[in-house]
Amino acid sequence: MNKIKGIAFDKDGTLIDFDASWAVGFRTLINGIFPNNIKHQNILANAAGFNTITNKFSGGSIFVNGTTQDVLDVWLNLFPELNSEIVLEKSEIAFSQLDAVPICNLYTFLSKLRAQGYFLGVITNAAEAPTLIQLERLGCLDLFDKVIGCDSGYEPKPSGNSILGFCDSVGIVPSEVAMVGDSTHDLNAGQNAGVGLNVGVLSGPASYDQISDVADIVLDNILSLHEVLK
Repeated sequence: MNKIKGIAFDKDGTLIDFDASWAVGFRTLINGIFPNNIKHQNILANAAGFNTITNKFSGGSIFVNGTTQDVLDVWLNLFPELNSEIVLEKSEIAFSQLDAVPICNLYTFLSKLRAQGYFLGVITNAAEAPTLIQLERLGCLDLFDKVIGCDSGYEPKPSGNSILGFCDSVGIVPSEVAMVGDSTHDLNAGQNAGVGLNVGVLSGPASYDQISDVADIVLDNILSLHEVLK
């Protein structure tokens, strides 16, 4: 394995608490799509992988792994009468003002990695604009060399294309990158790009069994990453 020079982080479930950050907005969205229609709201929730009893998303579900368009496509298949533009507008309203809940003090954690000389990136299947807003609110946006969303011009995960984009932007090769993520999409992207180290974390909805086969190492959360990279 080449010396790791860059770290590409997934966002949701890796840098921020997935359920705490997204559950409230998701409920707002499905209520906005089908006001006062619990039956239809539950159909949307089940299709996206959200448990309305526990307020948690299931590992490997379309909402956890996919893009906004992926979720929309599933919903339109169930309810062809939905207007996709209106649903996307409601989604932006539901999620734009949410306060992301960080896994840890991201500024302190990331500053230590920067001080050690690592290039840092975020590669998410969320859209770029709200991702930039979230990272700015969390006080850590300036610590990243590159932020890539599903609409940033690269093929979204599980393709490795966005990781290659991160490499090109900072001048390193994939074998010098550690991909850190909580889902199979993150880790499959790492494999597809040919990264030097694929790090799975259990801070998202996925279980150990769901990600261990595609990870070189599995950690409880990103806080153990410093030790792994020594």
